[in-house]
Amino acid sequence: MEQDTVQSELRLIRDHRYAVPDDTDAYPYTQIIMEEIGSTDADFRELIYEVLASWIANGVFRHKELRGLLLQALSPDYLLYGIGEDGTDSVFRRAASASVLAAILSFHERDPFLSEEQLESVAEQMIEYLYLEQDVRGYIKEKGKAQAVVQAADALSAIARCLTTEQASLAYAMLEAIKEKVCQGERVYAHFEDEHFVRVVLALWEKGLINEMYMAAWIVNFVELEEAVQPARDIVTQNIKMFLRSLYFRVTDDNIASMLRETLQQLRLREHE
Repeated sequence: MEQDTVQSELRLIRDHRYAVPDDTDAYPYTQIIMEEIGSTDADFRELIYEVLASWIANGVFRHKELRGLLLQALSPDYLLYGIGEDGTDSVFRRAASASVLAAILSFHERDPFLSEEQLESVAEQMIEYLYLEQDVRGYIKEKGKAQAVVQAADALSAIARCLTTEQASLAYAMLEAIKEKVCQGERVYAHFEDEHFVRVVLALWEKGLINEMYMAAWIVNFVELEEAVQPARDIVTQNIKMFLRSLYFRVTDDNIASMLRETLQQLRLREHE
């Protein structure tokens, strides 16, 4: 189906408050629009996401169909499409796939349809993806938002809110993946990536999946990681400071807040070394 045809159909769906057309079977139609989620046309990508997110949130799909859509989005042709590339258009397909996963996992949060084993598998794949994603661009001129790491963080936040204390090992793995991505030295984050990373940390903390001792050690370790050579060192330092400041203004635990203040002070002192 031609892009112009699909785009016109999606606009009609949006104009009718995202109701599924009478002559349309939602799941097969979703397979058609999933093929287009990596489009370099920002408006088209956003339109696809709006329709998919609305249908997912409003329970249009059966649980079996959601599991199928989730597996599709996780596959090498979607979330891992062109993985490892930096600066290419493949990032749009990966980012859009992660956004679909975030929508599905948010639905699972209020209407569980995945087993504990399935949720753990999804969590492990999302953690691995965050490590593998090299393209951290936020906005691309003439092509719009990419934000692959933002979409991945949102998916991890939804997963975190569904974990149990028996799955705490996944919480620690998420924290390490977040730390690694905060400390990348290729680009300064400028599109609120820090806020999305913080949401993952807070979701884990509020669920009681990480203890204060581990959290404190994890925060202090950011100073030790700030060892890159210039110009990457300045980029890493800036990304760490933005993240820790955002976390500081969101935490409610006095001890953690104090640790964040001390760590930020150490980072400021090291800027003059």
